[in-house]
Amino acid sequence: MTRNKTYAHLCAAALLICFAVVVSFTPEVNAQSAPAPASQTEKPVKARFEVLHMLYQSLQVRSLTDMREIHTFTYAPAIRDKMQSIFNAGGYQYGDQVVVWYKHGEDVAYKIKGKPSKPK
Repeated sequence: MTRNKTYAHLCAAALLICFAVVVSFTPEVNAQSAPAPASQTEKPVKARFEVLHMLYQSLQVRSLTDMREIHTFTYAPAIRDKMQSIFNAGGYQYGDQVVVWYKHGEDVAYKIKGKPSKPK
């Protein structure tokens, strides 16, 4: 019986030590010093892309500088009607080059400039 009690006490002590180590490495959460969201303060970025696919609600593009970088942008309310009329006229085709203004970390296009090619 004495061995079982000693073994149980050692296991309990080992669990307490593990718990103390895990708790000491957890990051502290400070809700009072939360930074302002960056998306509200930064200006839109202008970037050149190649069109992969256009839908009436979004535009899928690939970066000209990094071919592995692919974005799918939804349209901001200010340009939605313009993009709808471009889509109805045939839209952007695969390979068309466009310039998109957007904010880093967001998938909303605030302005899109480029000449749509004729549908094939």
